[in-house]
Amino acid sequence: MKKGYKVTDVRREKKIGIAAESLQELIEKSCKKFGFNVSCAECRLYVAEDGTLVDDDEYLKTLPPQTLFILLQKSEKMVTDFDYYYNMIRSTKKDYIDTGRAAKEFLDTNLRDKFKLFQRYINAADNAKTLLSERSQDPDWFAGLEPSEKTKEQSMSKRIKERMRGYYYKTKTALQSSELYVHSKNGGSKKYIDQFLVDLRKLLEGSKYNEGYFNRKYEKEQRMCDETGLFECGGLWNNNRCVYENEHIINPYRSREERILFQTWNLDHRIELSRSIIPTILQALNNIYIGKLYCTDCRSNTNYGNIETERYYLQIFTRENLKLVHIVCHYKGKHDAASDLYTICQKCLVKNRTKFGPNIARPHGGRLISSYTRSSLSW
Repeated sequence: MKKGYKVTDVRREKKIGIAAESLQELIEKSCKKFGFNVSCAECRLYVAEDGTLVDDDEYLKTLPPQTLFILLQKSEKMVTDFDYYYNMIRSTKKDYIDTGRAAKEFLDTNLRDKFKLFQRYINAADNAKTLLSERSQDPDWFAGLEPSEKTKEQSMSKRIKERMRGYYYKTKTALQSSELYVHSKNGGSKKYIDQFLVDLRKLLEGSKYNEGYFNRKYEKEQRMCDETGLFECGGLWNNNRCVYENEHIINPYRSREERILFQTWNLDHRIELSRSIIPTILQALNNIYIGKLYCTDCRSNTNYGNIETERYYLQIFTRENLKLVHIVCHYKGKHDAASDLYTICQKCLVKNRTKFGPNIARPHGGRLISSYTRSSLSW
């Protein structure tokens, strides 16, 4: 099914609307409309807002209709919307730059006091609209959102699903740009990584991208907020609670302003995704590839085995390793917490398959065993 997108070029002088159902079709039509006298293979497509390269149909399908893309030829450099318009203003509007610097300084200093000020404005919002759900009941709340978003709960579920997709594609990009993947001999280790990503994606789809985390109508055990939509900060990654009690709270269901401010709240990985989880996944897959691994079930060394995908799924996508935090409590330095090598020997693999059946996503308490082993892939 075709979706409508907007595309511009590096000069951003015009935007064109294009309907396409694949990345190749979108690039081909864009090249033709812009009159690029080059091969489509020499062109690249980026999301204008944040500069993300769109390199496959799978990622394209996750983006909403009317997303704006930048089409670049081989020698052209990607510049995000923010940088483009900042540079344009900088060259002609010095007063705007001075204002922007003042705003940046405002946010860079005394964050605790600044957010107290924001909180006072938030608390003055109309509480009577908090429990309203439908777009027709509180149209101001939906300003700037897609027409397809009919309820606040649907919109908030969409927000968490976008974050989960972001974690998946961050993991995918890191694994597929690794030395293990790029320099795979005869495609052996490459197959392991690709299969791991397939299994990881199945788990994420099976959980519906944890859409209940931000949805106040889900069961208490699944959502991160109370029944009214109120979220509380979980505190620094290594603390059990937030030290700013009754200050770091927010209800994005109450007003449009609070919904927008909620975007500054982070889902913080206690065990960090880039610094620990992804490197450990690569090490685990490499151990399987070279036939030198440790079984976390029977605690024996073995030559043949598998990776326990669900363990890494829990660390990347679930509340087992994620906590929702206010921007002040989001510590960006290195966390003193590490992932582990989760691999399983062939004997325990067969035992678990006998116990659980075919390799599918298990309910809580069970475990997914990926559908590949060192002996089942050839290189």
